Amino acid sequence: MSIKEANKTLFDARKAFKDYIEYKQISVDELANYIGKTPSYVYQLLGGQANNRQAYVYVNKLFAYTNYDGENWLEL
Repeated sequence: MSIKEANKTLFDARKAFKDYIEYKQISVDELANYIGKTPSYVYQLLGGQANNRQAYVYVNKLFAYTNYDGENWLEL
């Protein structure tokens, strides 16, 4: 897989989750409250800027909270 293809795959995975929470009408503030972080940090998670082990844990918590079963971009 080329770098361009890898970046597209990551972008698509993040976008799918953003679209899902928008469809379910779940706000970033609600997600932030659930994981005990700021909305700014949630935006970092959704944008791919936060990508360490702790970010992986928080993304999985958000997936569980929202019942999302798509791909975790931190696993790709």
